[in-house]
Amino acid sequence: MKTGSLSIPSGYLAIDTSTESAGIAMSTTYRILARNWNAGRTQTTTLLPEIDNLLQEADMTPGDITGLVVATGPGTFTGLRVGLAVAKGIIAAHNVPLVGIPTLDVVLAERQEEDVVAVLPAGRGRVVWQRRGISPVNSTVAEMLTALASTPELLLVGEVPDAYRSEIETAHLAHSWQPRNPEILLRLGAARIAAGDLDDPITLEPTYLHGITVNAPVIEDRLKRS
Repeated sequence: MKTGSLSIPSGYLAIDTSTESAGIAMSTTYRILARNWNAGRTQTTTLLPEIDNLLQEADMTPGDITGLVVATGPGTFTGLRVGLAVAKGIIAAHNVPLVGIPTLDVVLAERQEEDVVAVLPAGRGRVVWQRRGISPVNSTVAEMLTALASTPELLLVGEVPDAYRSEIETAHLAHSWQPRNPEILLRLGAARIAAGDLDDPITLEPTYLHGITVNAPVIEDRLKRS
């Protein structure tokens, strides 16, 4: 998806606390301001100060927020809950449109290559990954590598814990690990708002994939049929 061509109204705020790598972005009249930080497990204490700093940089107040975009996961339980709770709190105070965007969609939208696999940590030695055109899969790193072995031209992007990167390097799969770009999240959400495709603040919930497990042969068969 080409996200750079959309003109975004001033005051849209995007929040992504899906993983330990967090990010926020905000549109102003003339530009988009964005920042990432290594939140670790501190989203509860760092998100609001980061938003306040961004508002100050934009010379805005919470009352100037005109739309909310929030990453809905998969991701950590606490991180996703914090991001969504803050977004819903702002909406309760200012009654602005809300859109939730799957975090893997953000990762995929950052790259224009066709053969891309988005990867996010799922905890306990597992990752959640998604190739364009198929549903997300929760598996071990070894199971993912087995499933992708027949397509070595794939590019893995997103976020993987340091402890598992050596396995991917040994498999000789191309990879690019970098923080998610919150501006991409902002643009994806702004496109939904412009189309009138809004989410209900009451019913919008994070997506948790920790309980979904698929063994490697099933994954490999799914890829062959995609």
